[in-house]
Amino acid sequence: MTRDRADRKREAALAHLRLVPTRTLATPAARGYVECPCPKRCTLHGECELCVAYHARRGLPPRCER
Repeated sequence: MTRDRADRKREAALAHLRLVPTRTLATPAARGYVECPCPKRCTLHGECELCVAYHARRGLPPRCER
């Protein structure tokens, strides 16, 4: 993922944080995972609230909830 694309993904996630339920746990460990199930190349790897926000913009659950 190029730097510009990574920046756009982070910006999209930040813009949709309002879609994240308040009960969303912020870390993979808090969610019951030893390690984040997102691919290592994912720019939101380990940032659960941003990951949930990014996928929520399209009405999808994050990878760890699929």
